[in-house]
Amino acid sequence: MSLRDSEILQLLTSISRELVCLHETDGTYVYVSPNSKSIIGYEPEELLGRNPYDFFHPDDRRLIFERSHQPLLRGDDNIHPTFRFLHQNGTYIWLQSDNRLTTHATSGKKYIHTSSRDITEKIESDANLALSERKFKTLFRDSPIGLVLTSKQGYIDDVNESFARFLGYETFELLGKHFSEISSHGELEENLRYRDSVQKGMIDHYAIEKQYIHKLGHLVWAYITVTVLRDDLGEPIYYLAQIIDIDERKKTETLLLENNEHLKATKNSLLIQNKQLQSYNQIISHHLRAPVSNLRSLIDLLQITESVEERKELQNHLEEVTVNLETVLSELITTLKIQSLENYNPEWVSIRETFKRVEKLMEGELQKKKVLIELNLAEKESVFISKDYLETILLQLLSNSLQFAEPYRDLRIVIESFAIGSETTISFSDNGSGIDLSRYSDQIFQMKKTFHRQMSGKGLGLFLMKYTMESLGGRIEVKSKPGEGATFLLHFPFGSSNL
Repeated sequence: MSLRDSEILQLLTSISRELVCLHETDGTYVYVSPNSKSIIGYEPEELLGRNPYDFFHPDDRRLIFERSHQPLLRGDDNIHPTFRFLHQNGTYIWLQSDNRLTTHATSGKKYIHTSSRDITEKIESDANLALSERKFKTLFRDSPIGLVLTSKQGYIDDVNESFARFLGYETFELLGKHFSEISSHGELEENLRYRDSVQKGMIDHYAIEKQYIHKLGHLVWAYITVTVLRDDLGEPIYYLAQIIDIDERKKTETLLLENNEHLKATKNSLLIQNKQLQSYNQIISHHLRAPVSNLRSLIDLLQITESVEERKELQNHLEEVTVNLETVLSELITTLKIQSLENYNPEWVSIRETFKRVEKLMEGELQKKKVLIELNLAEKESVFISKDYLETILLQLLSNSLQFAEPYRDLRIVIESFAIGSETTISFSDNGSGIDLSRYSDQIFQMKKTFHRQMSGKGLGLFLMKYTMESLGGRIEVKSKPGEGATFLLHFPFGSSNL
């Protein structure tokens, strides 16, 4: 069964998604396709004989007339206006139309043919997207915290003023840089590990504390939160980093930690000094009581004796007790000098030069014995201490080595220095008689303790060395075996310096 042309036209236009119309040259509707109801809400009959200018948005009428209607009548092609049209429900919808001027085959009369489609959803979507982009750019530009947009490869595509100012740059100076160029190497490995986890889809964001390199070269601390922006397939396309300046906070934290460490060190030093003072008080009580009591007894005896010989003998005893008392007082005064650091003036002191002075002081003793001294020090290596204190310590160590040398072999002394962490360590070793640490390890640095019965000694030297080192914030340790010599390790604070 064949269909007439009018029936075919009616069938096609009823199922079309576009509104097909025929207009007089002034715009009056001559034909409206049956699908008008679904597109603009009107039945075709409601539009026939009316002019579309009655339905155009007032703000669009002039533009349509000047940029579409008149050019079309002048014979222009490719006229595709976009305009707002009053829907039957009272709202305006967006239409996009393909317009052309056509001529009737028999009458030669000219008509305007239009084919329009509803693009309201697209316009609103584009408007919302544009609004979102404007909002994002406004927030990005004016945000008080730093914002950085980097590509998947890590290159900076955009950066706001806050971040640029944080690092001392102009914004354009940062564009195109790889983020690793402005990142401290200390946290870069962790940063890259997190980015790798994001790219693999294991996480969508991460937050870390890291240091950036300021334009002037110093490091500044920041807390960063990185979010990944993915495409429709879930692949990362951009990374958005939010950067908060925490440099002052980190400096404060570091200062607090340093103060805490200083307080701990001070506390430990006070505890040590307290123990030493307790020992010191006991020593004063013990060592002064005996000679003073002897003096009192001898004086009492002198007052009652009449024998010349007895008086002479008592005077000899008085002289011995007095010498002994002077010795004890001298030792106690030495300890007090160490305890008082008011006049302590530390400086960088050469270990080599100081030991050379000690050798001069001990030159006579060194000539009496065959002594081989090895000085393995870096050139001009120094420790931060008072010259007098370092000289006293080295003098005591050398005196001990000479005093406790084995008679059947030449004395060999090795002095070395090296850095351990933030400390400088002096190692003083000899091949003397050594000390049995299994018996005396807990007593070795106590006052008036001696460990060789066959040799005389006051037991003050090691006590004074330990007291001196701890008073300066350092420490001393000993390694020794009987018959194999001893090694003393002196650990000085404040590190070493090659001046």
